[in-house]
Amino acid sequence: MPEAAADPRLLPLMTDASRHVEVYRRLWGAAGSNLDLHRTPLLDKSFLRASKPEHRLHDRRRGRALAAELSSGSSGEPMTFQYDGAARRARRFAFLRALLGCGYRPGHRCLLLTSRRKSKWSALAGWHYASIADATEMLAKQLATLNPRVLYGPLSTLELLAEHLAKHGPRPAALKLVVSTAEQLTPERLTTLEQGFSAPVADFYGMTEFGLVAYRPPGNPNYVPARSSLILEFMPVPGDGAVERLVITDLAERTSPLIRYDTGDFVRRDFTQPDRPILEFAGRAFDCILLPNGERVSPYRIDVALEHLPELRAFEVVQQPDLSIDVTIDVTAAEADRIRGAIATRLTALLGPATPLRIASGSIRRVPSGVKYRPIRSLAGSRA
Repeated sequence: MPEAAADPRLLPLMTDASRHVEVYRRLWGAAGSNLDLHRTPLLDKSFLRASKPEHRLHDRRRGRALAAELSSGSSGEPMTFQYDGAARRARRFAFLRALLGCGYRPGHRCLLLTSRRKSKWSALAGWHYASIADATEMLAKQLATLNPRVLYGPLSTLELLAEHLAKHGPRPAALKLVVSTAEQLTPERLTTLEQGFSAPVADFYGMTEFGLVAYRPPGNPNYVPARSSLILEFMPVPGDGAVERLVITDLAERTSPLIRYDTGDFVRRDFTQPDRPILEFAGRAFDCILLPNGERVSPYRIDVALEHLPELRAFEVVQQPDLSIDVTIDVTAAEADRIRGAIATRLTALLGPATPLRIASGSIRRVPSGVKYRPIRSLAGSRA
């Protein structure tokens, strides 16, 4: 496979960052125009975590207002990412364009399942929000009450909701579009959503770091890039020619730039077509937790329960075949007892007293390079 030409916008951006952003000075050195795209190391989350937030800022843009968003669900390592006004506008327009491309029209009533707080003005545009921390039964009631035209949410939450509707009903009569996000939408899981909601399904691939990256409209086999201000690079995976590693640069974010960021995700492209469209984002999988009564709990409800503990540096939740749960946490010794107590209280309230919990401090076990890490997973029969 011939090596694709590098985007000409990359090198000037990297040269500037190596001079004016501490993170990149440490990563690449002040090499200036001598930077070599094929030899400079990629930025990743572990390198960012080792730096202070102020070290990610451009020297000439300090003091500008930044929005912040917490990331934790896909890595088990909560970290705050910051972005400026230009990037925030680019994210919003990309999301809206993708919705329009999938069939949404202004004025359509939407229900978005999310953990984030949203503006009180959203309802005026017909956008309503429900928390993914809520139980499936409660989400089903909100869906029935609102009867939206568009439903958006993470795949595991949507899947549980679709199964609930297929079993108990009623299906929302007005629903014309379901948008799945956050996980790999396999054909089997797509069928579950289509049957449960009786509506076409779109797939959105996004990250906290960048917002929406690409989307797949209903019935389309290919993903559409969300915005031209994102540079997508596809790196070969040694020993596996079927997939490539995804590296992203955000041109819209200049205050706290993310340049050649290794997402840890893999893509599969169609090389038979001239533009080599993306067919699949692989490696984004999360497991539901199985309860003793046979019910399942979305991993996002567990993530929400843990992500707002600021002293929790990293976590891993593993359900064993006997349905017991091992929670490993990375905290300081001084905070360990208090955080263990807080986690036990939150998870017992969520999972019930019949699910045994073991919570211990320790190092977070990682998987070998090239395998996507899952901080919340089940060995008890949930989808792996």
